[in-house]
Amino acid sequence: MACIQSGGIYALINDKGGTCLDLSGGDNRSIIGYPFHNGPNQAWIFHRQGDKFVIKSAGTGSYLGIEGQPRDGASVVAVGWEYAWEIQDEPGVHGSIRLFAPGTPFNIDLTNYGDSTPGTPIQLWGRWDSANQRWALRKIE
Repeated sequence: MACIQSGGIYALINDKGGTCLDLSGGDNRSIIGYPFHNGPNQAWIFHRQGDKFVIKSAGTGSYLGIEGQPRDGASVVAVGWEYAWEIQDEPGVHGSIRLFAPGTPFNIDLTNYGDSTPGTPIQLWGRWDSANQRWALRKIE
């Protein structure tokens, strides 16, 4: 999967909006799209668990998870427990991945069709062919 190293620290940049997956400093819970600034709230530590990955905030130690059950419109939020994501390379798009709630067709989506406005919510939505559901990994040193 896109050469993800277990223990590696990455930023996730949306293919359509160009914004980064960001743990909001406003509440340390909401996950939003925000311009990349290389802050610890945009750095995510990937740990392999079998065929899945647990994704931990380098800034707070919380985990990338969801609110409630996987469904269209479920909020992606920081949680206090390990949540394991299924990560798939996007066929035909070099360097792009999708992050799925395990065993579902629901993947992480920059809402409003990839709106690049800072603070745009990140949610789960059923997979469809759009760049706002694809993410590029940027290695953080």
